[in-house]
Amino acid sequence: MKTLVTHINPHLDDISAIWIFKKFHPDFKDAEIEFINASRDEALKNESGEKIYFGTGGGKYDEHKGDLEDCAASLVWKDIKAKGLAPQSEIELKALDDLIEWNRKIDLGKGSDADFGPYGVQAFIRSKNSTQEDSLKSLKLGEEILDRIYELLKKDKQSEEDWASRIEFETSFGKSVAISSKTVDRAFVRNKGFSLVLIYDPEFSSAQFFTPSFEIDLEPIYKKLVEVEPDCGWFLHQSHHMVICGSSSAPEHKTGLSFEQLIKAAKNS
Repeated sequence: MKTLVTHINPHLDDISAIWIFKKFHPDFKDAEIEFINASRDEALKNESGEKIYFGTGGGKYDEHKGDLEDCAASLVWKDIKAKGLAPQSEIELKALDDLIEWNRKIDLGKGSDADFGPYGVQAFIRSKNSTQEDSLKSLKLGEEILDRIYELLKKDKQSEEDWASRIEFETSFGKSVAISSKTVDRAFVRNKGFSLVLIYDPEFSSAQFFTPSFEIDLEPIYKKLVEVEPDCGWFLHQSHHMVICGSSSAPEHKTGLSFEQLIKAAKNS
């Protein structure tokens, strides 16, 4: 039986190390997980090709043996890349580099204040109960959270590539920009320096106009669009900072206007 070992009540780093090891070592995808009392030498005595230790035991993936600028997950990730097991996709590679670096900084105490506060993954991932059952629950929760963070990071990296094709223009709202993309979202554009942003998703024919400014009212755009498409489900958010047609919350709504026509609507509002 293939077994992955870490200490009872694992930290985010130990969970991250096991998560990424399983992701790129398919033979260990369904490995048994064992939780032991923290040890400095157990891996030196018992580690094998079938039994791998993470963050404890003094083995290859235990940073406590003196790897001062590494953590368990970064040691695993370095090894994965050295063995040619890392993904070939540049977007996936960059996303994983970012994720592991985020984890490394937290484990070294160099993360942001938010990482250690009540809303940070590091803060709530451990149950504080040193039992086998709770340790396994923490591991499974951590793996799901890391899967979701990884997807968000891949999305962000794709957004950075898509952003290069943006169209900048002027409107009565100020400096404006339009982007056709399946991944760019409000969080990505919020601090890009534009008063008005048009995001169009060509796959679902959904669109949204967004302003990060609390001084701008987008109702003129809404009125223009409803006049052109009265039955397409255009929605003016109560903040008047968003005008939306179609989203993950309203997938049945679609705009019949092209990307170019939506830009023209912004210019004429």
